[in-house]
Amino acid sequence: MISRGIWRRLNGILILAGYGFALRLFAQSYTELLQKPILAEGEGHSMMFSFVERSLHPIELPSTLKEWEARKPLLRHQIQQIVGLENLDQRDPVKWVSKGFLDRDGYTIEKIIYESYPGMMVPALVYTPKGLSAPAPAMVSIPGHVYCDGKANVEAQARSVNLVRRGLIVVAYDYLMTSERNTGANPCALMPYGGGNDHGLSDFSYTAGTPTALEILDGIRAIDYLYARKDVDRSRLGFTGESGGGNSTYWVAALDQRVCLAVSSCSVTSFDYWIRNNRNWDWHQRPPGIRRIADISTLLALIAPRPLLVISALRGTDSEEAPFEEAENAVRQAKKVYDLYGAGADVQCWESNTSHGYQQDKRERMYRWVERYFFARETEVSKESPFLVGPRTELICGLPPSNKTFEDIYQEWIRHPTPLPSLPHDQASVVQIQQVLSKHLQELLGLPAQVASPVLSLQKVSSRSNGILKQLIFEEELGIRLPAVEVSPMGHTPNATVVFLGKSLDFLPAIPEMLSQGLRSVFVDLRGVGEIDSGDGRTDNWAWFMGRPWPGLWVEDINAIVTALLTEYGNEPIGLIGTARLAKPALFAAALNPNITALIANLPDLSYRHEAHKGNVADVPRVLATLDLPAIVALVAPRHCWMRFPDGTDELELRSTYEWSTEFYQRAPGTSKALRLGLVGSANWNETARWFALHLREKV
Repeated sequence: MISRGIWRRLNGILILAGYGFALRLFAQSYTELLQKPILAEGEGHSMMFSFVERSLHPIELPSTLKEWEARKPLLRHQIQQIVGLENLDQRDPVKWVSKGFLDRDGYTIEKIIYESYPGMMVPALVYTPKGLSAPAPAMVSIPGHVYCDGKANVEAQARSVNLVRRGLIVVAYDYLMTSERNTGANPCALMPYGGGNDHGLSDFSYTAGTPTALEILDGIRAIDYLYARKDVDRSRLGFTGESGGGNSTYWVAALDQRVCLAVSSCSVTSFDYWIRNNRNWDWHQRPPGIRRIADISTLLALIAPRPLLVISALRGTDSEEAPFEEAENAVRQAKKVYDLYGAGADVQCWESNTSHGYQQDKRERMYRWVERYFFARETEVSKESPFLVGPRTELICGLPPSNKTFEDIYQEWIRHPTPLPSLPHDQASVVQIQQVLSKHLQELLGLPAQVASPVLSLQKVSSRSNGILKQLIFEEELGIRLPAVEVSPMGHTPNATVVFLGKSLDFLPAIPEMLSQGLRSVFVDLRGVGEIDSGDGRTDNWAWFMGRPWPGLWVEDINAIVTALLTEYGNEPIGLIGTARLAKPALFAAALNPNITALIANLPDLSYRHEAHKGNVADVPRVLATLDLPAIVALVAPRHCWMRFPDGTDELELRSTYEWSTEFYQRAPGTSKALRLGLVGSANWNETARWFALHLREKV
């Protein structure tokens, strides 16, 4: 016979076992629901590929000279803003220092250093013909990534010597990461790392500055130096370079009208080619947002009607970087503008017989181009003469020990982010501050001015013992279809909805808690999430070049979801929760969309300022130039906002970082307790569900 105590213990074990079995059945049921594909087979894989293709609209150039002349100043100004050179015309005279002379047969080489960016000196060699009796034409000639030799590279020396023998003054400077500017371990021992000048550094992405601007300044300051010389004929000033130096050639010539002739070797392609083929091995020629207004062909068109020669490698030998077909097409597009000036013969694309570089056949084509336009000499061939190669050690100029690197400059930019606005003193100033911050955020996210009307379609309905389940698709624009799962309590009509970003199993424990609070839950995959393949680097490149970063795309998705739910459920209050990489998009969406009643964001970092020191690429380029997360939080006021941060976050640092946000909430009428700050581990799904239920029903 079993005693009463033993029976009670057995009964408890059986009850717990039954409860555990029920939980396992619940978990299994909803796990299957969240994991089961909703999109048609293959649709999620191809969605972002098709989206990128649809979004790569060609940049149309004006069809009349009057239209082009009217557009050109604005276009040049916009490009300067994008690269971070909006104050280019306000620069001071260039500073430079002579570091000695070398005497050669018929010419001299002066070693100089000149200041490109404040605190950053550039080493350069100045080749000058002996016995000049009148101002001479001049040429800036730079190499590409010849890490060890830089300006002393054999090809660079060959064209410098042959140009000076033709009567030109030549400035040859070290390109980024090369020779004296390579601060890496040992570039001459096959260790071509640039150290603080490495073109793979991405810290700049948080700021308004770009490495493109610094490279353009290198070239423009070299021209400033030549303009300061009385022996230079300013009406005959050219610029040439290969590979990365060829890129600098078309950037400098497009923005600086003083360049009278340009020759770019093995560099011209298109941003679209880089996007489609995921060419992203460096950052130095990729200012974010540039493709929105210009492609490389547009930069070439800005050089018109000045003579432009684009030299390409032999077809099929340079497909990784600058295929001949891409160069040819870019020149073809630019020629349309040259033709408006009647200068179609002054732009050419020439296919060489050699691979990537600036080999002799390419140099001789360049000499012929220079002789034609600077000396009015038409020749079939302009042969290169032999010369004595100078040793690299003899051509070193010597940089100051404290010379700034690109990394030094990036960190300088990061240390000076835009300060927070003054705190509001009344409701009118609250609105005014929010309007300014909202405009900045919309611009950073690249949000379109017009939003399409989303369509919500029901795919399937089923039920469980405690819930009604629906499979949904939100279609916000052609080809963008977001799969979702909706869970509503059985036998009870909810009057509020909580949107979970992602159909993640991490949200599984939230379902019974939301049901117990009578809330409708919608779990939705945004583009590039869950069922939808991101498209990897191809889409990343597109987002970067178009100035429509992933968080901006996700905000578009969230806004479409909210609009569709409001239409479907009659303006019921909507809560939003985002975690991990979708936490910031959730915050941005709530900041910009007043129809989101309450927000929970589990953020991975306290702020962009904190994140910037980790060596990441900013998910929103230039963000610290205008905003940081504490300012964006203020846009959610007066609505309820619960910001949660990783366990282990220093709470004093947390309070300090969001002190301004807290004070803003307290000064905004009726919001003194609407902002909550805490750690992820201090909350559970039960508390989360109760928080949403309380604040969503306040609106009801």
